[in-house]
This record gives sequence, structure tokens and C-alpha cells, in this order.
Amino acid sequence: LPTSEWLTFFDELGSLGVMRVTLAGGEPFIRTDLPALLDGIVRNRMRFSFLSNGALIDDEIAAFVARTGRCEYVQVSVDGSCAEVHDSCRGKGSFEGVIRGIRTLQRHQISVAVRATIHRNNVHDLENIAHFLLDELGLPDFGTNSAGYMGTCRLNEADVMLTIAERQVAMATLLRL
Repeated sequence: LPTSEWLTFFDELGSLGVMRVTLAGGEPFIRTDLPALLDGIVRNRMRFSFLSNGALIDDEIAAFVARTGRCEYVQVSVDGSCAEVHDSCRGKGSFEGVIRGIRTLQRHQISVAVRATIHRNNVHDLENIAHFLLDELGLPDFGTNSAGYMGTCRLNEADVMLTIAERQVAMATLLRL
């Protein structure tokens, strides 16, 4: 939608007493009008959060988000403790982008929520993922989910979806952690 239609929509949400908005996509940080959209959300006394791949978050936009005082969190996906594991499902270079984005958000004191999607390529990396996120990046916590039978996962089921035995490994590892 063009900026003006989003702003009208946020005005409507505000008039209905909506208190929170989640910006997702695609990738919300690709929008050049994002500051204007956030101004529309803030003007309507709503809080906001993002679902993002993290790669496009730079100091300029992070500073803007922080100045609003209305951002609850930015959620990103980290599916590996290193580029080799993460990039196996997210694409070459994506690990570098998400880690750069997380560190930028942290510098601007914006809450970061991380979700690790468990799949065949990272089920044996879960302990390393936990160590990386909690100890190296200093996050207070992270969440997990398993790859679902939709989108790209469905098209690459044999390479991505967990077997029953792998699900058992994942559950045992998560319980131990």
C-alpha cells in the first residue's frame, strides 16, 4: 500500500483503540517510508514491533525507532550458531546480516527477540545456538519453533523437515538446556 493508505489505516486502528501493531512482510525495513509509517503509529498512541530478517537494520533507522519510545521489540530469526548452519536455510550471507542487525539494535537499546526455527540442518546445533545467543550476544532468552509444512519448507521437505527421531533429539536437547 502507498504511505497515505497505511497512515489512514493507522488512524482507523487508533480510533478503534488498538494498542499494538506488528510490522511484518516481506521485510518491513525495506520501506523507505518506514519513518513516516512509524510516526503514524506513534501519533495514534500505539506501540509497535517488527518481524524482520535483521539485515537492513542500520544505525539511522535503529536510532529513529529508539527515539519513538514505542517499539516493544524487533524479532529476528537465527537458525545457527555460525554462518554455515544458519545460511543453509536462510541463504548465503544472511547470518552476517542478522547478527549485524542484532548488534545495531542492541547498541540502540532496542529489545531483540530471537526465534530459532529448528530444521534438519540445525537440530544438532541447538546447544551451540543457545550458547551463541545467550553467552556471546548477551540476549536474555530466545524462542524456538520447528519448520512447518508450508512455503519453501514444503518445497524442500526432505532437506528441511524433521524426522520423528530428529524431533526427539530436538526435544531432549531443549529440555536439557
